[in-house]
Amino acid sequence: MRLRNFFITLTLVAAATLSLFLSLPVVHAQQASQNKQTPQDEDVLRIKTELVQTDLTVFDKQGRFVDGLRPEQFELSLDGKPQAISFFERVSAGSSMEAAQVAAARSDSAKSSEQSKGTTQGAANNGRVIFFFLDDLHLSEASLMRARKALGDFIDNQMQPGDQVAIVSASGQIGFLQQLTDYKPMLRAAINRLVYKKNPETYAGKVPISEYEANQVVDNRNRELFTYLVMATINEYQSQGPLLGVAVNMVRNRVRQIASQSKAVTINVLEVLESLMRSSAQLPGRKLVFFMSDGFIANTRGGNALPLLKRVTEIAAHSGVVVYTMDARGTFNDPTVDAGRNDFPDGMSSGTQARTPSLEAAAMQEPLHILAEDTGGRAIINDNSFADAFQQAIDETSAYYLLAWRPDTDDERNGKSKIKVTVKDRPDLRVRLRRSYYVPPPPAEAKAKSENEKSVAGDSSQVTPEEGLLTALGALYPQRTIPTALAVGYVNTLDQGLTLKASMQIDRAALDVATGEAKKSEVDVIGAAIDDRGIIVTFKQLLTIVPDSSTQNQAQPIVWNQQLKLQPGLYQVRVAVRERASGRTGSAQQWIEVPDLASGQFLLSSLFLGERKATPRDEKFAAAPQPVTVDVDHHFARASIMRFQAYIYNATHNGVAPNIEIQTRVLKGDRTIITMPSARVPTDTTKDLTRLPYWAEIALDQLPVGKYLLQVTATDRATKASATQQVSFVVE
Repeated sequence: MRLRNFFITLTLVAAATLSLFLSLPVVHAQQASQNKQTPQDEDVLRIKTELVQTDLTVFDKQGRFVDGLRPEQFELSLDGKPQAISFFERVSAGSSMEAAQVAAARSDSAKSSEQSKGTTQGAANNGRVIFFFLDDLHLSEASLMRARKALGDFIDNQMQPGDQVAIVSASGQIGFLQQLTDYKPMLRAAINRLVYKKNPETYAGKVPISEYEANQVVDNRNRELFTYLVMATINEYQSQGPLLGVAVNMVRNRVRQIASQSKAVTINVLEVLESLMRSSAQLPGRKLVFFMSDGFIANTRGGNALPLLKRVTEIAAHSGVVVYTMDARGTFNDPTVDAGRNDFPDGMSSGTQARTPSLEAAAMQEPLHILAEDTGGRAIINDNSFADAFQQAIDETSAYYLLAWRPDTDDERNGKSKIKVTVKDRPDLRVRLRRSYYVPPPPAEAKAKSENEKSVAGDSSQVTPEEGLLTALGALYPQRTIPTALAVGYVNTLDQGLTLKASMQIDRAALDVATGEAKKSEVDVIGAAIDDRGIIVTFKQLLTIVPDSSTQNQAQPIVWNQQLKLQPGLYQVRVAVRERASGRTGSAQQWIEVPDLASGQFLLSSLFLGERKATPRDEKFAAAPQPVTVDVDHHFARASIMRFQAYIYNATHNGVAPNIEIQTRVLKGDRTIITMPSARVPTDTTKDLTRLPYWAEIALDQLPVGKYLLQVTATDRATKASATQQVSFVVE
């Protein structure tokens, strides 16, 4: 009964936590006591204060990033007072060194520029973190269609290997699929969920009232515009006299309703954006957010949109987020604000409406400028090329300078000082930086945050095993207290049918197992495969790890497997582990699309990778090699040989053996590094011609250390049908 309740709880928690970025919890730390300090105490505080940090980019007149600048070339001032730079780094966004550099800039032990010089030289590119935030509550149907096409083109043509991308909507309509991933089928599924969500006024008449016009009448007391709308309403009904009072009430009620709805929708959009900013703080390095909208009104009387917008930009500084806003209308001509429109058939008009369009466009775009400029990004306005805009933003944020200093005043410590950075004697260079800067949390808040993180990671002794596992399983991002890896793939076997194979791994050194002592470690494991409809298939295991004094086994990770029977569909597989003795947890997650093999479509199974020691060069590979263990984390020694295996399904075999050709490539970024000779899939090793196995090996000593992509394409020569699978791996 307890186990049943456990899985019911898992279902509820997973369903609640996997709709990401929509209702994320905000942790409010207790305020530190404000006891009066002596001057001596203030000096001690000033010495021990952690560094305050900002990131910035520098461009020349052609808009190109200026590289190679030195710390002595920068002038930093706060409220007009010069400030000494304590830390300086040039950072490559998405590099393996980025997280360490950002952490150093926030530490008292930050290195000087000369000491850290060269840390980014040769740094591997781990990929960028990119969010596409669609303000679908303000997007017109035409703008939404353009945005959908642009996102699809980006995924197919501009997304780089290793990039982590998420598509987030203000309305939440994407739901479970609003998650960071490099898995393109999942991102395409997220795009397909985007439908028109804007809720315009349902008015059957011929006199439209825009959000801007309602704001002008209600909040800015624009009597001339109000009179125009009343007269246009009277003219619509072709009547005079008694209808005046009815028209006045009609217009008054309409503008109030539109203005009220506009405020509520805007607050909702900004609150979801704020949740995204807060959640992304858990991710290391700089994050890029594309905010796609038709614009909205923020400057409203009695509303809190502007303060909320300011709060969002402050959180962006703390989270390392840069926002590029995009007016999804491009170069537009909105008929509801067309200067040539005349609501009076007799040609008589007050002229008020003709002055509205330019003012309305500027007002709707004002929040886009604020959001971009205050976070160190750029507002992309009147631009019809989404692809060019995406690439320009990625190029502009691919590298940046990181500056840090020690605050001297309370305003500086609280982030209230106005910051300015220039390059000495170079008026031709333009510095782009955010208005807010990163301020370390006060000790009380930092302590509360640390305790909360420990609780989330399962370190608290008060957390039950079930709670620790569920917390780790439903976490927004993978938990790393116990490093955990997961590799999943699908196969279709004759005896079991469509099966998902999950291989899991944890580091032995991370467990509380003392070498040479009779002390074992017990690890609880829980996993779930969740499809995009919310259907969950779960499993639970208990691992018992005994001590092993041999050096070789100590270095070996712990690997175990699980098989799940699944129906065709798009799944996210999650696994969480918790060591009973210490309460520490770890988790991992991976997306996979399981196709419908019953459709008869020519398909290639997932790629399964393994590793074996390299043989002498004069030794030939055996025709039937010895089995090798599946490598879970896809990290391989450069002196080893990587084996990959797959299965081909539904090949044509009308009385003759299938003729299947395999083409294998290894890519680094968008460059092909290795192209293996085309190979024919043997058919004499199996009697079941609908399930053809294929394996091959690649010697890794021909590859420099780094991250790569293995791409395998199978082609049925009889029908010219092809299927491709790819998987990333790392050579160490």
